[in-house]
Amino acid sequence: MRIEEHLKAFQEHRDAIDWAINRGIEKSHRIVGTHASRGITELLTAYLHKIGRIDAGFQINHRWFKSQKVGGKFPDFPKKNPIVAKMVELESKSENLTYGSQKSEKEVKKVIELVNELELMLKELMKDEK
Repeated sequence: MRIEEHLKAFQEHRDAIDWAINRGIEKSHRIVGTHASRGITELLTAYLHKIGRIDAGFQINHRWFKSQKVGGKFPDFPKKNPIVAKMVELESKSENLTYGSQKSEKEVKKVIELVNELELMLKELMKDEK
């Protein structure tokens, strides 16, 4: 996929998260969980394509972030270690929201916080590459 397509996919996930927030996170934890890790993975993919660290045909799967070992699948890039660490945490927490019983507002807010932090980090890095 082209960079623009990954950015569009990210925005679709972001829109779903924002809709869930507006609806009320206490009744939308599965929506937040489903879109959080997938959306940030699209944004990371767009960034790595933009800086030429992965080929256009390379697809990153959000499930890879179930372990810190995922960092070994990627070449070096700015802020790699903190981004990978946050994405591993996000994947774990997102999966927890998506499956199982009702989650607390605190748990949902933590996932939203991670999404916001990662989005800011990646968009700042992308801005630096213009």
